[in-house]
Amino acid sequence: MADGDWLLLKGECEKAAESYSTALTLQPENKHCLAGRSKCYLKTGQYEKALRDAEASLQEDQSFFVGLYQKAESLYRMGEFESALVFYHRGSKLRPQVRQFQLGIQKAQEAIENAVTVPADVRQKLKGESLQKEDEMTTTTTEKQNASKMQKKSKKYLGEFYEDRRYLEKLLKDETLVKSRMKNGQQLKDIIRSSLTYLDDCADFWNQQKPTHPLPKDPQQQRKKTPALGTCTLFT
Repeated sequence: MADGDWLLLKGECEKAAESYSTALTLQPENKHCLAGRSKCYLKTGQYEKALRDAEASLQEDQSFFVGLYQKAESLYRMGEFESALVFYHRGSKLRPQVRQFQLGIQKAQEAIENAVTVPADVRQKLKGESLQKEDEMTTTTTEKQNASKMQKKSKKYLGEFYEDRRYLEKLLKDETLVKSRMKNGQQLKDIIRSSLTYLDDCADFWNQQKPTHPLPKDPQQQRKKTPALGTCTLFT
């Protein structure tokens, strides 16, 4: 699942979907994994599959806001604007601080209004152009927002390990260094990225647990308390 999260962040949606599918063979009802694969399907234009995974993620928890957003987005992409609007509103009531729901409400309402006044053939053409522009804008905005959120979250929950994360990021910018290989043939770049992913996973896990203190400063204590990589994966 952590591999799927990392591949999704890199934009390798097909490979990410494969990783999520493998994880789901172990935990078929994992709502976070289902939502992750739904994102992959949505980005690759497989809207019906995205909708099925989104609905499956809501089976055990109807208030799972990530699943609600995925369902609303899938319906919107399928042209079911009225149904999408219902789930955008439902998600907004549960998580009013999540701006994506408000944006979803706005675009669904506009789509419904346009559908009333614009001929079907013109509406279909406009819909395609709108979705393309929206994808481009959403990708850029989401990348910036994710980077900012992850930085704040890491600094709060990683404690002294936050400086280690910054150091790894600096190493990753050294093009000559990251191209070098270890004795086993593995690129140093992959090892650094794996370490960064692990730290981000743990920061996200501790964020969800809402601890009163950040990760322990003592490395020995940290190894005892930090969950395994498979447990603390990125869900957002």
